[in-house]
Amino acid sequence: MDKTENKSELIKLIIVYAVDLAIMIGLSYALPNLAPNMPIIAKAAIIYILLLVPVIVYAIKKGDCTAEAFGFRKIKVSTFFFTILLSIVSAPMYMFANVLSQLVVPNVLIQNMDNLMGDSMGASFIAMAVFAPIAEEIICRGFFTNRLKKTVPFSAAAVISAVMFGLLHLNINQFCYTLVLGIIFAYVNKASGSIFTSIIMHFLVNASNIGIVLLAQKTLQNMGMDLAETAETSRQNAGAMIFAVVFYGILAVISFFLSRKVIRAITKREGNE
Repeated sequence: MDKTENKSELIKLIIVYAVDLAIMIGLSYALPNLAPNMPIIAKAAIIYILLLVPVIVYAIKKGDCTAEAFGFRKIKVSTFFFTILLSIVSAPMYMFANVLSQLVVPNVLIQNMDNLMGDSMGASFIAMAVFAPIAEEIICRGFFTNRLKKTVPFSAAAVISAVMFGLLHLNINQFCYTLVLGIIFAYVNKASGSIFTSIIMHFLVNASNIGIVLLAQKTLQNMGMDLAETAETSRQNAGAMIFAVVFYGILAVISFFLSRKVIRAITKREGNE
């Protein structure tokens, strides 16, 4: 593409994203008011189906609405295991972002855990750990990253699509750590040449976070304590927060270099540059 075509494509992609963001904002306010008792799995299905419509329509109009265009390519078995490893070693980076955000805002997942788990635990798990990773990766990496990298340098495409990913969560706390995750997801997909790697990582991140919070909630309940109140009390403790920032900050630096090594290993195994 020449500069004019790049600019035109970039504007079109921004418009598509604006439609998606408007859908997310509209549904986040409409569904709780119009259908307060709707199961979370039904809400998730409605939200993600409607979010997928604009990107699929655009891809069809461009004539490349294919699995290949969205990055669905097979990965090697070794890449699968390195992706799991990357999910582990990269965790301190997004944890650090999460802690930093809590200097000004509460932890959204913890504060809303009772609402999120209002239905059966299995249904809630499917909505957050299955529906979300698949749909959000198709939209943010499969569509936006893959199209943005044709108009801007890959590093810019990774950051822009990560910002888009973060904004879709509609709160500062999740924006901070999903921004970090979005960049990691974009780079692991580039390394593997496949969207399957970010879907796997996204699933593992969501599933592990839900599991950890549920375990903490159950443990505190047995002790007669409330998880949300305990978390907020800790957040208000300046000393504890400073320690957490320093602790996770050090781990995040180590995590960055370890993650680079794992991503390079994935690149080598998949034969990509």
